[in-house]
Amino acid sequence: MAKVVINILIVLLVLILFSFLGAVSFPGLPAINSSLDTFVRAFLLLLIPGIIMGIMGHFLGKGIRGIKNSFEALGLTYVSAFLLGAILALLSLLNFAYSVHVNFNWIGTTWYAQVFTIFIIGASMMLAFLV
Repeated sequence: MAKVVINILIVLLVLILFSFLGAVSFPGLPAINSSLDTFVRAFLLLLIPGIIMGIMGHFLGKGIRGIKNSFEALGLTYVSAFLLGAILALLSLLNFAYSVHVNFNWIGTTWYAQVFTIFIIGASMMLAFLV
């Protein structure tokens, strides 16, 4: 249980790091003149996607570490990294209010930049579950 909590915190720190780099944004945070209960509620609702992604990444990491064939584990690692990034992208496209929104043009405007952005975000989060 402690490892899951540590992995969830790592996912949240990675998302905060990507927000400083401009790859993701947190649109659900209230204004400065809002009341304290609004801040607490917005922060708790912001943690829910991070917790869900942390739990999914934990189970994906457990499955990858349980595979004996290294080629299959390598393939599942790439698919899992893309899957975690794709979940964030789906939440952005569906415009969930308190979810992290991905900046798809973070790397550039070429045809592969959006897919590469999704993969980079997912791979950095998957690193927390495999190490």
